[in-house]
Amino acid sequence: MVPWPAGGSSDAAARLVAKHLGERLKQTIVVDNKAGASGNIGAADVAKAAPDGYTLLLSSGPFSINPSLFRSLPFDTVKDFEPVAQIANTPSVLVVNPSTPAQTVQDFVKLAKDPANPLAVAPPGNGSAQHLALELLRKKAGLSINHIPYKGGAPALNEVLGGAVPAMMSGFPEVAANVKASKLRALAVTTQSRSSFLPDVPALTELGLADSGSVGWNGIHAPARAPPEIVTRLHNEVNAVLDMPEVRDKLSALGFEVRRSSQQEFASFVTTQTARWKEAVELSCARVD
Repeated sequence: MVPWPAGGSSDAAARLVAKHLGERLKQTIVVDNKAGASGNIGAADVAKAAPDGYTLLLSSGPFSINPSLFRSLPFDTVKDFEPVAQIANTPSVLVVNPSTPAQTVQDFVKLAKDPANPLAVAPPGNGSAQHLALELLRKKAGLSINHIPYKGGAPALNEVLGGAVPAMMSGFPEVAANVKASKLRALAVTTQSRSSFLPDVPALTELGLADSGSVGWNGIHAPARAPPEIVTRLHNEVNAVLDMPEVRDKLSALGFEVRRSSQQEFASFVTTQTARWKEAVELSCARVD
């Protein structure tokens, strides 16, 4: 179950892993896209599914954000799910249209300091990791930003490419091709340190514009109470898929940094991310319901 529309970066990662996982398990794996409510609709279906290992969730950043962002959820991300395996991390990146005079983050901060003329910036939707990262930057640097939420990365990207909106906080996979083609200028990444994808682009932390790094991520969760032997088998097989050079190369080409970890490491990672995003939500006062 992919709780996002078909065609996005998370969907592409899910289909790539599913293809090779199915070959290893000698099972047909169907990728079902059920989007809506920041990923909550698809996740709710998985939480209610039979815990037999045949229904899995492609989890991602909002899975660790939504418990703080929504006043209530139709599931408990801790009690109703079993972490299976992490797939990858994805940096968020602040980009501008090349016509924008900001050549650096420092230039961007200067542009966004005028309360009488807030700078328009587009994240891909309310409550997204990019929205919260943008809010944290606004708070830290004292910026005047006109936050324009779009329903997904694609419509926001089109507006920035067309020059209607000067800047965007985006997941790297959505803007990778346009950054490489110089159709967008990357100013900073939100990770703790520089990304291997953009080694010449500074991290907000090194510039003193963030207290800690933040990343997007993708992984796989099963319904709670799935038999341990099945979860372990799935975990091992997913990691075997991630070890395949073909898969690693394709994920990297999509803008994903592969993260192969143990079940315990993945569970701890999600717990840490949930706590970090709770702090970000409280600081930004963001709510979507």
